[in-house]
Amino acid sequence: MLETGRTVDLGSFHATPESVDEYLRSVGDELPVYREAGIAPPLYSAAKALGALLTKLELPPGAIHSLQEIETLAPIGIAGEIIVSAYLEKPRRRAGLEFLTAVCTIESGGVEALRSKTTVLLPSGEPAQEPVKGQQSGERKPAESGLPVVTRQINQEQLNAYAVASGDDNPLHLDAGFAAGTQFGGIIAHGMLTLAFISEMMTGAHGRDWLESASLRVRFKGAAYLGDQVDTTASLTKEGESSLTYSVGAINSASGQELIAGSAGVSVR
Repeated sequence: MLETGRTVDLGSFHATPESVDEYLRSVGDELPVYREAGIAPPLYSAAKALGALLTKLELPPGAIHSLQEIETLAPIGIAGEIIVSAYLEKPRRRAGLEFLTAVCTIESGGVEALRSKTTVLLPSGEPAQEPVKGQQSGERKPAESGLPVVTRQINQEQLNAYAVASGDDNPLHLDAGFAAGTQFGGIIAHGMLTLAFISEMMTGAHGRDWLESASLRVRFKGAAYLGDQVDTTASLTKEGESSLTYSVGAINSASGQELIAGSAGVSVR
């Protein structure tokens, strides 16, 4: 693992139309606004940056995404060059668990366009316990908010496609034998994949405004397994003169298990 407390160059890539389309297909997002506006989805850039970070860090197999923050400072145009660096904070230990946080800076067109803060839980090396499926909260319906609910069923083909599009090839999402020996007991979806469903919901509601000003702050609270159906949720919590803040999340639609919980903000014209 790389030394912490310093900034790491993660290289550059181009948000080509083909690369953006590959990402959108992997998350199942068919909205036309990206091509119409010529702007890449915020989660596309954040996912590519995370993939580059994970490759550079060479984390132990089975590292788990815990927290994610994203702040859009400027839109990232399709076909634009993206330059990525990351500051690695010193690992923290809490209740016997070790967490590593990295703050990615994404530049495009000569300006800082997006900041992405990622926290991962490092595997402990202890024997696997009973599968962890998160807190069961009873059957729930997606919250009424006026936002279009996004529903997806998790399957292995999608996880394979997302691993290629994002660069995140953690065997926890791809290797049934490896995943069976973890505390999850089986393959689970990438956290950033399920978070992309929330971003799609916000794009469907706010279009270009979301692409130019998206902010997210979420905690990953549960795992989506193969065959699970995931629904997004949203509730408007604050309405400013030119901004909106939502409580957002994702749930297992059958059990009501909370998979993601957090907030999303958008500047509106």
